[in-house]
Amino acid sequence: MSAVLFGGTVPPLHAKTGDFLETDPYARARLEEAEEVLGAGILPRFARTSESYSREARQAYLVTCAALADRVRSEEGDARLCTAASIGHLPALHYVGALSFADMMRMGEAVAASEEVWNAADHGRVSHFVYRVGRDRLEELRARVESEGGWAEVAGHFSDTIHLLNVSAEHLPLLESEVRAGGGVSVLTFPQAEHSPSNAGLRDRTAEGTAAFRFRDAGVPFVRGSDGVLVDRAEDLRDTLLQDCVTPVDFPLVVGRLRELGVRRVHVIGPGNLFERLTRDHFDVTVLAPDGRARGLTTAGAGPARVGGRSAASPERSRT
Repeated sequence: MSAVLFGGTVPPLHAKTGDFLETDPYARARLEEAEEVLGAGILPRFARTSESYSREARQAYLVTCAALADRVRSEEGDARLCTAASIGHLPALHYVGALSFADMMRMGEAVAASEEVWNAADHGRVSHFVYRVGRDRLEELRARVESEGGWAEVAGHFSDTIHLLNVSAEHLPLLESEVRAGGGVSVLTFPQAEHSPSNAGLRDRTAEGTAAFRFRDAGVPFVRGSDGVLVDRAEDLRDTLLQDCVTPVDFPLVVGRLRELGVRRVHVIGPGNLFERLTRDHFDVTVLAPDGRARGLTTAGAGPARVGGRSAASPERSRT
């Protein structure tokens, strides 16, 4: 049995995906469709942005993921299950049939608008990826920050040694120091708390901004990233999207759930991110990414980089 995974750690920058969007036949078809929906060109503005999570980068990310998923579908048909992380929820909702492509693009704009307003305020909190830190150390790190009058919480488990922590911004140096003292590695910091109950205001704003969008029941069941539960009803899928910003992620639980359900092959779809590493020890993994040259993967013709699989024929444009 196969599953698709839409990772969402880092949206693309033009240097890694511009050529793919301009030359890949699946991407060109989806790009044309997206520009019709949005009423504006995407590539010129995307080429000028330097912010990973800018609105233009998000637009390019959604087009990229849809195009890569089109390639998998044309080669092998639909996967039996789907899962996603963070911004990957939007292309996943399209893949499973809950949102049309047009509504996915429009919803991406609505979600970005809500986040721009939320992130414009200084909430005094950041999120921080750590590596080589055991789960047993997380409570010690949290307690250490709180002992100095700070705030910290676990935002996500991505493996037994890779975790995302939310922390009060002024106590980030303390957290980094404690991580290093225990032999861990501080990897990456985002300017706001992620997957945190403290984002209830963002969830409510996003719910208001996306209330008019019509969700459908899924044709492909979705494995929820917080608890591994299978969801396929329209309202449950809508709620999964909204709750993602306030609910911690537990990716090892998702991996275990996929294996319980009989998944043996996983297509990791989207720009290069850590999910290839997190899945390859558990499944037969095929990576579809637009940035293969940057990552040292092979790129066949004008298609995306991939590990495993075969080259595809020309796409037929999908209108859903």
